[in-house]
Amino acid sequence: MMAEESYPRSSIEDDFNYGTNVATASVHIRLAFLRKVYSILSVQIFLTTVTSAAFLYSTTIRTFVHESPALLLMALLGSLALIVALTLYRHQYPVNLYLLFGFTFLEAVTVAITVTFYEVSVVLQAFILTTAVFLALTVYTLQSKRDFSKAGAG
Repeated sequence: MMAEESYPRSSIEDDFNYGTNVATASVHIRLAFLRKVYSILSVQIFLTTVTSAAFLYSTTIRTFVHESPALLLMALLGSLALIVALTLYRHQYPVNLYLLFGFTFLEAVTVAITVTFYEVSVVLQAFILTTAVFLALTVYTLQSKRDFSKAGAG
């Protein structure tokens, strides 16, 4: 008869139920975590970019947005409601991903509404600078030996 395992075999997410964190996990778990985080972040950035471009380049949408000031308020209140829902359902997969997608969409609409009030060249400059800073910080963080967990983010 085989001895019972002290912990049942489980998924990567369940590994963190035992008092560990990503920093102390094995390399393959850390890489899987980074892949998951950057996949979600990439989808969020892509959705925001596409939504902003649609609002920025479509005269019909731009006119509608400028004539509907309540749209921004509705997006902001919806985002706030989804933050509360995300807090309540943070451990319930896949509900948490659906809520995150909804929050991302409403934030993308908020950004898109905002960019309609600026010139295209200014928006593109901001996009390029933000992308450059994001990529530079990502490269620095991935190759750095520094521990950023003490920075107070979590």
